Formats: sequence, structure tokens, C-alpha cells
Amino acid sequence: MPFFDWTGKCGRACARIHWGLALGAATVGCRGKAPPPASFDPRVTVAVVRSSEVGRTVRLSGTLEADRTLPLGFAQPGTVEAVLVQEGESVKRGQALARLVTRSLSDALGVAEAKAAQADDAVRRLEPLRRNGTLPEIQWVEAETGRQQARLVVSMAQKNLDDATLRAPEDGVVSRRHVEAGASVLPGAPAITLVKTRRMLAVAPIAETQIAHVQIGQPARVTVSATGKSFQGAVREIGVLADPLTRTYPVKIALDNADGALRVGMVADVHLQQRDGESALVVPPAAVRIDEHGGTYVYVVTSDDKARREPVQITGFVGEDTALTGRIVAGARVVTSGTPMLTDGIAVRVANDGKAAVAP
Repeated sequence: MPFFDWTGKCGRACARIHWGLALGAATVGCRGKAPPPASFDPRVTVAVVRSSEVGRTVRLSGTLEADRTLPLGFAQPGTVEAVLVQEGESVKRGQALARLVTRSLSDALGVAEAKAAQADDAVRRLEPLRRNGTLPEIQWVEAETGRQQARLVVSMAQKNLDDATLRAPEDGVVSRRHVEAGASVLPGAPAITLVKTRRMLAVAPIAETQIAHVQIGQPARVTVSATGKSFQGAVREIGVLADPLTRTYPVKIALDNADGALRVGMVADVHLQQRDGESALVVPPAAVRIDEHGGTYVYVVTSDDKARREPVQITGFVGEDTALTGRIVAGARVVTSGTPMLTDGIAVRVANDGKAAVAP
């Protein structure tokens, strides 16, 4: 087998090839220039800030509550014999809902009735003596008093027996059973919760900066996604005590629920129309951005096509647009595309028409 090394003929030839390649690369590097990096001007779409002269719509998120909630309990202690209704069941006024064990109560009523009969018999026996004047008046008064007391004891025993059956005070729906058969109950402890649902309440919190524009009777539109429908209602109550954490007040909108489609706990999207006569600056929702601290801002495109970041505050909604305040003016252009890598002062290229006044 022939042997080649770098000191031989073949070795010198290979060395010349390597040196030639290296010199060629160096020559190209000296004679040529790298192309400059292309400028980065992101394309954006813009919308025009407009002034709306109509009242703003405040959009709130809340939940549905029953028009009335009635926690019902027994008036006396005892042991539950039976619960006669199920959760979600509609009941009528006077319908029996639950019952206590009544043996001792029935016995007490029997004793009271026996004593009342004895008192009546005593009065009948003394009446002839009273008529002929041989009965002292004090004995007749004692007999009459004893009869009245016995009758009152019968009345109380009968009421205790009647109270052993828990009845619905009005029409409604059973929302919860708090007790079951065999459980011991105390007077007034909730046993059944009854709700009135022919009318419902959409309850939503509203910021303290907007509460002054809400009035009793103000019309509202409530959308319930669970039903896929919108309902017309009116403000029935406005809270007077703010939540200490969120600084919001509860607003309650009354809704008709004759068909029973609305249920307690459903999520409600409340739209309150504020007729304050003030104009509002509105932009599409896509123009509003949120920073890492929860603040809101927009990018305004200036006259030299640069994006300028401006902080704003959302004050409500007008139709599908967002109403806001800040250092922006009607007619300015704001970025609506979700273009990444936008920074304050970056040059941009407007992709759409963008005909509007431009910020300086």
C-alpha cells in the first residue's frame, strides 16, 4: 500500500489546495460588504376615535337571585318524622313540607282536653247552687276561671300539634332541604328554604364612580347565556353600602320569570343605559390593551406614523364599542390589530385606510 505524507508530492499538492481555499475566502471577505439589516416597521390596522353623543351603556356581570328567599323552620323543638318535598319542587300556599314526631304532642292535647272537660263539668254542677243563692261568689269565680284556663291550655296544645307540620306560607319553589327524617331540630332553625321565582333579580356590582348615574326604575337589558335569551327589566334596588374590598355597590334588576326559564345562580350580563347627556370617546374593544399591572392603554398613531402609548380609563360601553377617558381626542387613530412587539415611539406602517385626524 503506498504511503502519502505532507512532505511528499501528494502532501504538497493537498496543502496548496487548502491554502487556495483559505485565500479565496479571505479575498471575498475583504472585497464584499454584508447587507445592512432591514428596518422593522410593523404593519398595523387602525380605527378612528369617535365621540358618541348618546348615553353610555354600562356593562356589568352578575348572577340571578330569587325575588324572595324564605328560610322556614319549626316553631318548637322535636324530631323530624318526614320531609314531604324534594328540592326544586313547586309548592302551593298551605302545602305540608315536613312533619315532626307528634306522639307527645297528641298526648298533651288529650290531657288538656280532659282537664277542660272536667272544668266544664264542675261549672255545670255549681250552676244550680249559684242560681238559688247557696253558692259563695268566690267559689263560682274560681270555677269559671278554671274553665277558662283549661280551654286556653287546650288551644295551646292544639297549636303545638299543628306547628309540628311545617307548611308553605305562600307559593314558591323548594331550593334546599336542611333536615332529613330522624334529625333533631331547634325552634327557628332552617328546615326548608323556599324561594319565589316568578320574578327574579339580576344582582351585579357597579363601581362607585358610576353609581350616581343609576336610578330606581332605570331600564336595563339582561342577557343570560344559559338560556340564550335577553330579558328586559328595570332597576329595583340600589345598594347603599359599598363592598370594602372592591368599592362597588350591588344593583338589583327585576325580571319577569313567568315561564320559569330563569334559575337561581345563573350568570347574567347586565346592560344599563346611562342617559346622562354627556358625550363619550369610544373605540373598538380591540384597541384597548392591558399591561402587567392591570392598567389599560391604547397605541395612538401620530402624524409621522409612530405608535405612541397612552394610558386610558374605561368608563363604560356604547353599543359594541368601549367608552374611555385619557389624553386622546376624537378623530385620532388608534391601533386595533394585535401586532406584537409594539413599543412606545416605534415606527409603524398603517395597513388600512386610516383616514382620520392624526396626533402630533
